[in-house]
Amino acid sequence: SAGDLWAEHILENARAYIMTFVYVFVTVTTGYPLLSFIASVVGLDMVTSPWAYAVRLLDAALYFWLPQINIILIRLVQGRNLRHRMVGRTVVIGDIPWVAQCAEAFLSKIFAVSYSIAGVNVLSGNPCDHLVHRHTHRVVRGALAIFGRPDGRLSALSTAEASVCLSVNQASSIQSLGGTCESITIGHNPFKLDLSRKGIFLKRHRPLFLCERLLIENDADQEKLAASQKLGSIPEKTSNWRTSIRKVFSSRRQDANLGRSIHSVLDCSISIAKPHKRSAPALLGAYLNIEE
Repeated sequence: SAGDLWAEHILENARAYIMTFVYVFVTVTTGYPLLSFIASVVGLDMVTSPWAYAVRLLDAALYFWLPQINIILIRLVQGRNLRHRMVGRTVVIGDIPWVAQCAEAFLSKIFAVSYSIAGVNVLSGNPCDHLVHRHTHRVVRGALAIFGRPDGRLSALSTAEASVCLSVNQASSIQSLGGTCESITIGHNPFKLDLSRKGIFLKRHRPLFLCERLLIENDADQEKLAASQKLGSIPEKTSNWRTSIRKVFSSRRQDANLGRSIHSVLDCSISIAKPHKRSAPALLGAYLNIEE
């Protein structure tokens, strides 16, 4: 759905061009501009009446602003943002260098063979490094920005995801007339940023890492603590990081079939009533609490 929406953004100028082309050719060929035709139908004499000049003036203004009027009509019909600029679109790709540069080259090559009225300008940068300094000052209403988010649920990537989220929020906070860029994020952590237009979340096809296991066990401990406080008793912790590591390696020694490894032990031995969806700062705080 996000790709379809961006396609509508990019194609709106071509559609408005076609609508303008049809209107101009029909009205000039028949000799009846829209407002003059309506005035004639309601009985106004377009030859002798002094109001005929005012009607022709409005018809001239309609010809002048017809492309913008057509774009507004298209956006109203499609239910899209009316505050976006009525110009060619700019796509900003934010990811690690080799991903961003490859995506920029691929997208630029695709639109190199398009008509100029349906083309886009493509930029790229690293949201953990130079994207903010190079591109956020270029943010305008209707700019299209897509960011790759590292999986911050892994302790090694939590700070990287926090940096990406900070870049997204900074770019999406630059507003003009109440409008800003349209940002989309792609990643595994199922937490949508408030300032982004849409979050695309990828499914997990791997076993849990140890750090993820620790978070789940910590969440289970918190649930038990909350439940016990209601009952008036405080249970002991079910595990800590040392016992989790011992469980992992002891399970691997006991499992003779290496093809199964320890995926079922890591993923299913502990379950919680409601999985937690954490933002990047919340993940950083959770790992700091575990270390303490």
